[in-house]
Amino acid sequence: MATWVDYAALVLTLAFFAGMGYMYLYMRNFWSGAVENTKGSLQDKGFSLSKSGVSVKTDKRFDHEQYLDATQRGFIKAFNASSAGKVDPDAGAKKSKRGLFGRRAQVEKT
Repeated sequence: MATWVDYAALVLTLAFFAGMGYMYLYMRNFWSGAVENTKGSLQDKGFSLSKSGVSVKTDKRFDHEQYLDATQRGFIKAFNASSAGKVDPDAGAKKSKRGLFGRRAQVEKT
């Protein structure tokens, strides 16, 4: 015959597992709501999320000439930023010694 301790242990065990099930359902609903909220805010900004991927809504449409101009500007910026074939005007000049953090080295005068 079972004693009252056995019944109390059974009730506590069942309450523990019922609480775990409730917490699982609560957290699942919380996270799915957060995901839906995030999807809604991203959709308001022009991003559409689906199982197949992400699509971005744009307001601008480029014609062929605008596309070529933008591409040419990008190439010119990259070319100007490169150092290939450029002559360094300070190549023959004497460079000053710099200390840590680009400061000039301090010489003590005695």
